[in-house]
Amino acid sequence: MSRDKRRLRPEVDAATSNALLKSARYVGSPKHKLNPEPFGLEPFAGKRGDATLCDRDAGFTPAQIASIHGVLQRGIRAGLIGTGRIIWAIGDNGWIYECRLTNRQQSEYHGYPVRSSEPIAQLVYRRFLAWAERHGTQQDRQAATQCQALYGFKT
Repeated sequence: MSRDKRRLRPEVDAATSNALLKSARYVGSPKHKLNPEPFGLEPFAGKRGDATLCDRDAGFTPAQIASIHGVLQRGIRAGLIGTGRIIWAIGDNGWIYECRLTNRQQSEYHGYPVRSSEPIAQLVYRRFLAWAERHGTQQDRQAATQCQALYGFKT
């Protein structure tokens, strides 16, 4: 049995989606910010390892914090829910963010950019593209186009 919990659920039932739409919320993590202070976070003192950083790698800015809840909701509506405690989301700029459950009782998630070299990236993009084409708004379809260009995915 694989220990890799980074898998999309084959299907997401309406009850799971609805529960997450009502409860899931983003809470920033200093581990995934090069400069956490502008985001209202304390400096990170631990080891980052190979962690991607929202501000350095994806150009995420404090001004974008207000939009992150909508991006997380988009990921849930698109069925980008993992078998573990993961939700993926695609920003308007095309970046794929992996959102991990930080606090189960509060349904709080922190997120970070997914690298193009990670196999999950293409799987998330394909599911998102299919959803955006069938059910998404023009903004969702533009996010899919941005994602394709940013990551170099083939259609």
